[in-house]
Amino acid sequence: MGAPTTNGTADPRAARRSAMRRATLHLILGVALLDTIAILGYYAVIVHAPDRTKLIFTGVWTVATALVVAVLLRRVRRVRSGQSLR
Repeated sequence: MGAPTTNGTADPRAARRSAMRRATLHLILGVALLDTIAILGYYAVIVHAPDRTKLIFTGVWTVATALVVAVLLRRVRRVRSGQSLR
């Protein structure tokens, strides 16, 4: 089933909701993917490393997560405010 129509045109609210869901899904998947890679990397390489290496790894992981969230959350906010993504 498609978007509800009024006089043959698609509902702009439905398109906006769809874009909002897509941007939010990208945010969730981006963080989940980063965490998956980080956890796999931790158990593959870092788990038996010295404490200093673990601390550096945790700091890099935290900064990377903050950057991913900042970039993808900006996209969510742009969609929500109705601005173009590009």
